[in-house]
Amino acid sequence: MSVASVADDREYGATQEKEDAMLLPDRNTVDRLLRHYRDQERTVLARPCDLSARRRFEDTAYTLCVLMGERTAREAVHAAEHYVAGTRPAPSPTLEGLPGA
Repeated sequence: MSVASVADDREYGATQEKEDAMLLPDRNTVDRLLRHYRDQERTVLARPCDLSARRRFEDTAYTLCVLMGERTAREAVHAAEHYVAGTRPAPSPTLEGLPGA
């Protein structure tokens, strides 16, 4: 085993430990934000032309994305629901045959 291989293994282990020790948001904050998101969602569906309501809804969705570490509002809401419930979400299905998958 080479010195470079040992160093690579140590670096991987340190990276894995950092990922395992990731800070998590406060459950009560996520729960409150999720309920706020759902209320705003109903408002936007009831009044689709209300631009200020839509803007507030999008701001809340963005905040959920940041807190949950997800790229889309749908993924963030899904992750937040599971986080608040104390369950783990099912792994995302892979898209085989697509470039980069």
